[in-house]
Amino acid sequence: MKGKSNSGINDHTDPLEQAAEWFAVLQDEKATDIDREHWRQWLQANEAHREAWARVERIDQQFRNASAQSTQSAREILQAAGQNRRRMIRGLASVAIATPLGWIVWRMLPTEVWQADMRTLVGEIRDIELPDGSRLWLNTDSAVDFDYQPSYRRLVLIAGEIHIHTAPDNRPLRIDTPFGNITPLGTRFTVRLEDAGTYVSVTAGQVAVTPRQHGQRAVLEAGQALTFDQQQVSATHPATASDDAWRKGILVADNLPLGNFLDQLARYRHGVIRYDERAAGLRLVGAYPLDDTDRILDALEESLPVTITRLTPWWVQVTGHQN
Repeated sequence: MKGKSNSGINDHTDPLEQAAEWFAVLQDEKATDIDREHWRQWLQANEAHREAWARVERIDQQFRNASAQSTQSAREILQAAGQNRRRMIRGLASVAIATPLGWIVWRMLPTEVWQADMRTLVGEIRDIELPDGSRLWLNTDSAVDFDYQPSYRRLVLIAGEIHIHTAPDNRPLRIDTPFGNITPLGTRFTVRLEDAGTYVSVTAGQVAVTPRQHGQRAVLEAGQALTFDQQQVSATHPATASDDAWRKGILVADNLPLGNFLDQLARYRHGVIRYDERAAGLRLVGAYPLDDTDRILDALEESLPVTITRLTPWWVQVTGHQN
């Protein structure tokens, strides 16, 4: 029977709101072992709960990383949900308007992603043929809208990452992101939304990028990559093998800091991966199949001086060994 859980959280509410309420409960210094056990039961109850919890954790992580640029942290918002939980969604929406990085929170809310023309679940990679014959790969937890008209073709990247092989067509193609747009000039390329910008990597051909505000257009050649925000474009740098290896189901590390690798790996599994500073600085080389992320974690523990602790199947802690 549905109703209120043992911690007073209403089971009739949206899973994202329930996740925010649980976040508030667990952050309270008065939280008990019984509260934590009830949270584990809620988390394990169904997939919607795990997806909602993962989103709340990502919101918190991203705002803690960007706290200097944000007028109010996600932690404050989510904890405030414990005092007035029904206002949680509206609180997130207000941050989306009030802060430069607020779009990150807003795009993570379910409606925009779930209503997208094409989307993938966490851990899913899709290969799609578009109406013009172009091929589109959607990486994990990604969402795209498309608008094909007689005079133009347009894709809107709402969340995550895509790789495109464009087909010959007289109509111009444009990919819109919150930070600006990308115009391919007969090419193969990758576009990924990051916390503070859009990452673009070109495999073949050329791509033009234009920031949304006061930006100058820049052209990328094959083998180049860059990041741009709403106002400026970074310097170009060499593209890497990992930029499109994911479409083949492979996560590549080429002398990559373990912390960066774990951030990428976390995109392919539900829940969160935490790591300490000792683990973050370790270097990693290898190619890892993404069909079983737990096997990747086991391999890391066997090859690196780290300990993997699974607090739940969806909460992993990576701890580096003392020297």
